Amino acid sequence: MFIAEPFQIFGFEHNLTIFLIFSTCLTISFILRSFDKKSLVSFGKLLAIIIILNEFAKILYYPALYPERYFILNCLPLHLCNFASFFISIFLLTNNRFFFNMSFFWGISGVIMALTQPDYPYDFPHLHFILFNASHAMLLFAITFASITLKNRPDTKSLKDAILYSVPISICVYTINLSINYFADGNPANYWYLIEFPLGDNITRFMPEPPLHILVFMAIALILFIFTYLPFYIMDKLSINN
Repeated sequence: MFIAEPFQIFGFEHNLTIFLIFSTCLTISFILRSFDKKSLVSFGKLLAIIIILNEFAKILYYPALYPERYFILNCLPLHLCNFASFFISIFLLTNNRFFFNMSFFWGISGVIMALTQPDYPYDFPHLHFILFNASHAMLLFAITFASITLKNRPDTKSLKDAILYSVPISICVYTINLSINYFADGNPANYWYLIEFPLGDNITRFMPEPPLHILVFMAIALILFIFTYLPFYIMDKLSINN
């Protein structure tokens, strides 16, 4: 019988999970490039539907599995990775480039933060560990599928859009947090972790106390956005020079 130990950040299970998620998403996305476009479009739409259903299902299965920690007001699909999941799904269903641009930067940055700084309490094979990582793996795969398999890529305009739109959307999320916490007991809403630090052992231990930590979050987001776009910027510069 497997017994889940308390989660250890960057322990063996954690590091292996990160490696498997990134390597599997990239490998499968490259393999799928050999399939015909019609099949890929159909597969993308199916993937989008699965992701959307999972995002809404979280409202039900997290409170059912962990009633001591989750209930509907604190597990609404309003976190950054939830937004990215919806946006990449909308892109796969409609081919609207705006949703790809936003989900690319939000999704990759969000997945990097979520996988390296998770807030679940137990290691593999605990169900929470599996559900959390499977959900973020689907998001990352949808983005790598859209960019590598379907050959979409960000540009400088999409980087500027991601930065520009993130600010007012984060203000809206902060307002939603305050509104929920005003009417509900216990301040349950902490979407985008704008109200309190996430649980667990993570980089927030080095940050100033809320709400000043929001400024650090914004700086980290900007760095991750730029880091995410950097390989494309370098490739463009090299192609011009050649």
